[in-house]
Amino acid sequence: MWAYFFAYVLSIFRLPFALIPYLIKLSLFLYLKGSFSNFWNKYFVQFIRGFGDFVNFLIILVLFSRLYATLDLWIIKIILFLVITTEAIRLATEKGVMIFSGLWQLIPHRSIANSLHSKLRSRFLMTYTSYYILSDQERLDKVFCELKAFARLSKNPQTILKLEYVNCFKVVSDWVDLRAGEVRNVARGEIYIHARWTNDPQLLYGLALRRSPWIFDPRYLRRPFYYRTEANYLMTLFVFQNASLCPLFAAYQFGHEIKSARFDAFFRIARYLGFDFEETVRADGTYNFDVFAKSIVKRHLNATAEASRPLWNDDEVIADLAEAPLPSAPEIAQKYTYPLIYVQDVLMQKIINHRNITNISQDTFNTFHN
Repeated sequence: MWAYFFAYVLSIFRLPFALIPYLIKLSLFLYLKGSFSNFWNKYFVQFIRGFGDFVNFLIILVLFSRLYATLDLWIIKIILFLVITTEAIRLATEKGVMIFSGLWQLIPHRSIANSLHSKLRSRFLMTYTSYYILSDQERLDKVFCELKAFARLSKNPQTILKLEYVNCFKVVSDWVDLRAGEVRNVARGEIYIHARWTNDPQLLYGLALRRSPWIFDPRYLRRPFYYRTEANYLMTLFVFQNASLCPLFAAYQFGHEIKSARFDAFFRIARYLGFDFEETVRADGTYNFDVFAKSIVKRHLNATAEASRPLWNDDEVIADLAEAPLPSAPEIAQKYTYPLIYVQDVLMQKIINHRNITNISQDTFNTFHN
């Protein structure tokens, strides 16, 4: 918890570094309109963004250094120092881990493991070759088994319960955006990944913690829920609580919160002042990450009514199914974006009880009038 709140405080100090990148992003959004997402999520654009973060750091560093030298007020100097230090920490943790992971994924590990497998016997190299000699699917199976073993050994009831919602990893095309789009199948408990990510098991562990569908279970968080001011805190806290499983991913998450926690502060302050800008997570499990920019060009977007509606809650599901034949638990979970565990444990019984009460009421009504 302390790691999250420390990152939260640092995110406020980082605000001067957010101005230029956001203005550039907003300008592109206004120019590209509906095609913005396809452009923004291309790999070369993300590479330019990463490089731009370092350029932005150097520009602000030079400006603040000159300002620092001309000021006599020690309190302003301390603030300037904290602003620069905060961004340096963010770049080292978030971008540093991203760069390391990206470079590590480019190494031909399987070829190296095959060449070393029968030659060297050190414990480290045996661990290395035993994983990287495997096929992609065998790696995913191994990571999944170790994930479950970690949950059992942690003896933490919440870790055990929340990782029960993860059933497998599913490899999707590299063209599928897994940054801010559909990153999981909530009903089936699938965590979507790209094939090359199997080269970094730390990343897979972290994604399983971060994207486990437990957050869609109403027993943990009401539905519909906000992402920035509700779900993000709970998911981030879960990563930090299990940082021993994936320390590099936890470091990345810390740096990422330094960048993104400011949105939580913005939405909470706006809500306190009577302006509820934040949108809830949508019925398909996705979220509008840039409400302000998209509201400006809303007329150019072609989102369907179903995709834009908030997550269903239990009462809405019961009402929607009132006149229909009762679907199976997997069908309900898939249609309404619920974890199958919750549908089987709770929601199916709610639906059946409601139908029984309705039938009894109808029978009583018919008897009375006959």
